Amino acid sequence: YGNKSIKTLAKFDTGARRTSIDESILKKLKLPVINKEVSVKNALGKSKRKLAKAKIIIKGKEFEVEANVCDRSFSSHKVLIGRNIIFSNFIIDVELSHKSPNIKDIK
Repeated sequence: YGNKSIKTLAKFDTGARRTSIDESILKKLKLPVINKEVSVKNALGKSKRKLAKAKIIIKGKEFEVEANVCDRSFSSHKVLIGRNIIFSNFIIDVELSHKSPNIKDIK
């Protein structure tokens, strides 16, 4: 939206229903905020998050999504790509990051 863009690392998260972006991206790009909040459940519990409209480009393919916004300043990945983008667009090969299906073998 607008003529600004940010190039950043993103992590594919098959457990996330919706794509999530860091608050700093929302502010820098002045993304349009949607007047509703969503409930998000994660390892830390439940929280309410605002939604913003975002255009995300992965490998030259553009996706217009409603992304939830949160503080990801603790992470090197300022964007989590959720199933709203992954589904029907990408295939995740877990063998590239995991030696076996056993939880103890996760990198």
